[in-house]
Amino acid sequence: MVNIPLSALKYLSRYPHEKKIIVEISTDDIRRVNSAEPLDEIISEARLDYALGNYTTHATAKSLIAALES
Repeated sequence: MVNIPLSALKYLSRYPHEKKIIVEISTDDIRRVNSAEPLDEIISEARLDYALGNYTTHATAKSLIAALES
């Protein structure tokens, strides 16, 4: 997961027909709020979440998008 500070977003343009916007984010701002983790820690956390049942499954892309938006 990557955290993006809302204050770091700079609006550039939008495409209303496609429901998209274009923003600019400084990599320094992303580094400021995200600490690096060794890959083995990330894998261990993912395995623990899987073992504990802390995950969801989706049969369609539409259900995945709905879960991400909630």
